[in-house]
Amino acid sequence: MDITSGKIYLADQRGLIETSIAKRYSTFNFEKYYNEHKQASGALFMCNDESISGNKLTFFLSREDSYQLFFPVTGGLDIVQNGKEFSIETGQVQVLNLGKGEVLEISNPYADDTVNYIQIGLNTDLFLLRASEMLFNFDFQKHPNQLIEIISSPKLSFKLSAGIFAGREETTYQLQNLENKFFCFIIDGAFEVEGRLLHARDGLSLWDVAQVEFEALSNHAIIFILEHL
Repeated sequence: MDITSGKIYLADQRGLIETSIAKRYSTFNFEKYYNEHKQASGALFMCNDESISGNKLTFFLSREDSYQLFFPVTGGLDIVQNGKEFSIETGQVQVLNLGKGEVLEISNPYADDTVNYIQIGLNTDLFLLRASEMLFNFDFQKHPNQLIEIISSPKLSFKLSAGIFAGREETTYQLQNLENKFFCFIIDGAFEVEGRLLHARDGLSLWDVAQVEFEALSNHAIIFILEHL
């Protein structure tokens, strides 16, 4: 019997904002998208699935002090923050400290290809690392069928892990702190997570858990896991 407390955020129930330049699916309430059932929990307040057309740029306005995580799925990104440029490719995650009111310029460096990335937002009032110290690299192909710890630092209030799995591969995620919350997002494929069936771009929040069991239900299934306050 499934006794874990949690909430599923289905991909086809996300908010959608689309222009000729960009497309955004919001897992949680964000800007003009609001649904009483799409509240995030804890410090996590944003999980946006973003796409930008070739050679185009878009802007992001930070409405609160936060960590912003950029996770390219296809292609790469150029981000300008206060005149500093950051280039991010697949296999990397960039974390940026943003104060309330700051604006990022986010552009697609490719002429003909649309890029897709996941952007995560977490509230914080404590900035301990410079942006240059917060570019994290990972390689799915070197570590198949296991979770890779991408971000795990005592200076940060969250932990990010991800992995690519073949069908029927199982693993267990142990939370570092029982007071933390668990959030997972399926990039590709399908998983069963604590008895819940999740497909591509579905999300799941769990709380009051010490460990989370999951099984990939398709080949090349990709999941990322965020443990947060």
